Amino acid sequence: MYLAAPSSGSSILGFLGSGGLAICLTVLLVFGVIGKGKIRLTTGRAGVVALLTGSAYTAAGEIWAHAEQFVQQGWTGLGVGTGGGPFGEIGIGAASLLLLILMLVAPLNPVRASVICLIAAFTWPAAGDGSIWAIPRQLVGALFMMFGERLA
Repeated sequence: MYLAAPSSGSSILGFLGSGGLAICLTVLLVFGVIGKGKIRLTTGRAGVVALLTGSAYTAAGEIWAHAEQFVQQGWTGLGVGTGGGPFGEIGIGAASLLLLILMLVAPLNPVRASVICLIAAFTWPAAGDGSIWAIPRQLVGALFMMFGERLA
């Protein structure tokens, strides 16, 4: 059994792996939102950690991809990107903007902020690389690269 990959010298923390990063961020998010330990995530911090966590899920794939599939199925059920649904024609840009509006004006607590930001972590990249919604994903990708992890 190997505890470190041969290429682990390029990372400050050693080799994490995309799945390892996803599980570490999930634990930080869950226990930080619960807030009974030494670290309590406020609403804003919980949102940032949730965006990072969702991006790590996408990079990790495997079992972590189920959360992204769940969000995509939910948007499809509402008619987003299908050309017509119960609310008329809704594009992925409108869904992305809706999430931003909720982040800015809805009365959020750390749990609600985490859920909305996790959904945004999966929704915003679907809008395409040329859109403004790709910027947060690119920033997260740059942050992950500092730790030696590649974002898928």
